Amino acid sequence: MAEEQEHRLPRTVIPRRYELTLAPDLPAATFGGQAVIAVDVVEPVSQVVLNAADLEVDEAWLVDAAGNRRSASITHDAVGERVCLELDSVAEAGPAFLHARFRGVLNDQLRGFYRSTYRDAAGEEQVLAVTQFESTSARRAFPCWDEPDLKAVFSITLVVSDGLTALANTKQVSEEPTGDGRRRVSFADTMPLSTYLVGFIVGDLEMTEPVDVDGVPLRVVHLPGKGALAAFAEECGAFGIKFFAEYFGIPYPSDKLDLVAIPDFAAGAMENLGLVTFREALLLVDPAAATQAEELVIANVVSHEIAHMWFGDLVTMRWWNGLWLKEAFATFMATVCTNAMKPEWRVWDTFGLDRTAALETDALESTRAIEYPVHSPHDAEGMYDVLTYEKGAAVLRMLEQYLGADQFRAGVQAYLAKHA
Repeated sequence: MAEEQEHRLPRTVIPRRYELTLAPDLPAATFGGQAVIAVDVVEPVSQVVLNAADLEVDEAWLVDAAGNRRSASITHDAVGERVCLELDSVAEAGPAFLHARFRGVLNDQLRGFYRSTYRDAAGEEQVLAVTQFESTSARRAFPCWDEPDLKAVFSITLVVSDGLTALANTKQVSEEPTGDGRRRVSFADTMPLSTYLVGFIVGDLEMTEPVDVDGVPLRVVHLPGKGALAAFAEECGAFGIKFFAEYFGIPYPSDKLDLVAIPDFAAGAMENLGLVTFREALLLVDPAAATQAEELVIANVVSHEIAHMWFGDLVTMRWWNGLWLKEAFATFMATVCTNAMKPEWRVWDTFGLDRTAALETDALESTRAIEYPVHSPHDAEGMYDVLTYEKGAAVLRMLEQYLGADQFRAGVQAYLAKHA
């Protein structure tokens, strides 16, 4: 418990809404940012503690409902990945706004706000600025309460060079020139989100024409010249939005869906709300040369990530020990969706065989339960394994077979409706 408390934030100040402005400089591999965070001060406080890692927070202050400004002295805790803001006077309980100015590096570690490099058609190295925040790397892009139960609304503005595309979780709502060869691109408010689900991308990108899927615009975003490889992903995405909205009995929970192929990406894919990122090979495929096995992988991954829009994004575990609540469900539901889309593939025939790695791991003396204590960011990273994904999915399949598909679906719908 002591180790867990070391990594958990105090609950004396709670975030409600983040207004974030980030200005990446791709050639310099740096970014600057400003945050205005609407918070509830739960009890009188003289300090505010939140997460920040690999960031320099240069200035911070708190403004209460009466307009009183309290300046803060800033202490960085690199080991705890936190920043402590010591206020110059006690802030009373009530609503307030926390302001911060910060800066960081577009790192090459494939986490946080990072640079993804690739070679263009002329052989020149190009850079995208990409986010990957799960599980605890939002704190590497902006100061925040980086714990999954502390959901808040996000309003994102990106200041980008002319000629570059800017994308975020939601639809673009405005764009204006800054007069220095850049422009400010602002996006609609998100629904309340955990920090790890926030996403934004800047770079030279192209995208397919939006397809209207029951009112949800769907696009496949890719590097220049790769549009011919996007058709199957688009088909999977359109089917998944319709299928899951009907299966779960809840409409798609955001205002658009972009499926984005990233050339330099550590995870297989990431379920940022409305801005799902993928390794290129897991999204783009040549329809004239693709094998069924290649298409099956893409169908499963796209379905998995779209399932997360409900299991994970709309309904989120309180803490990382409950990771299976989203990952096992998304893995299981991906098979349900793929089977409905391509019944001739008979994906249930190989479902058990595909879980063999989990069976072998679970037979070891060192195995763990699907839900397991998590005390630190390192522990959270360790939960992304075959037990969470594959054993968890096998248990859900067992429950579905025991209860019957209709009863299981009714239970899933009730669960989502209760916690949405």
